Amino acid sequence: MPFDTLVGHQRVLRLLSRAVARNTLPPALLLAGPEGVGKRRAALAVAETLNCLKPRANESFERDACGECEACRRIARSVHPDIMIVEPGDTGAIKIEQIREVVDSSAYRPFEGRRRVVIVDHADAMMAPAQSALLKTLEEPPSASVFLLITSMPDALLPTVRSRCPQLRFSQLPEADVAEVLMRAHGYSEPDARAAAVEGDGSVGRSLAARAGELA
Repeated sequence: MPFDTLVGHQRVLRLLSRAVARNTLPPALLLAGPEGVGKRRAALAVAETLNCLKPRANESFERDACGECEACRRIARSVHPDIMIVEPGDTGAIKIEQIREVVDSSAYRPFEGRRRVVIVDHADAMMAPAQSALLKTLEEPPSASVFLLITSMPDALLPTVRSRCPQLRFSQLPEADVAEVLMRAHGYSEPDARAAAVEGDGSVGRSLAARAGELA
């Protein structure tokens, strides 16, 4: 998903695009903000832009993914070998074994892309040993890998982990933006999207949950 397909957070997205274009993207970033406002989509946009085979520029973004090349399509389908996503398991926690696996993989050069990207979704779910295991890599990050930590509760992370990851703050979305995402990405009619957006308090995720509750 290219940057120019995302709704809201334009300042943050432009910062990320510029960092990719100028090769100044830090080896680790913390994407923090409320649940359901697009942090994971932004992380995937970074992964696509870093590895796109036909990157482009436009009026808003210095570099953006094309969204159509083989690399972009594989990232969108979650089958690109250089894009690794870590998220909580059945227990609701991210365990040390999960972190060790991606840490080990990040030490090697990418299989086929330009950069290996490790996305840790709900990073606050990492158990303390998992955070400690990740910290060792954040202190000496591999040159060809980027770590993107996503969380709605940054204070749940160890101070030493936070100190190694510059933080980008995502805010709540305006109701109009929430409604646009619901129509564009989830097939809502305009009246239903606007009604759900009112219940979402600036979050697409909460809007979806509220609507699901009404239909239950």
